[in-house]
Amino acid sequence: MSGMIQTTVCAEPGDSGGPLYDGTKALGITSGGSGDCRSGGTTFFQPVRAAANAYGVVVY
Repeated sequence: MSGMIQTTVCAEPGDSGGPLYDGTKALGITSGGSGDCRSGGTTFFQPVRAAANAYGVVVY
């Protein structure tokens, strides 16, 4: 995969589809990763713009 946002933000099973925010701006949608909130890890997010463009929607 390319174009994903890679972070060390904590994520757990069931978090897929959740938002990644920078203050009040939505940046990404939780897509997967490794690790957990106890031990740490890596979480990947689909950029909001790419997901919105794929479905023809606009985020305000």
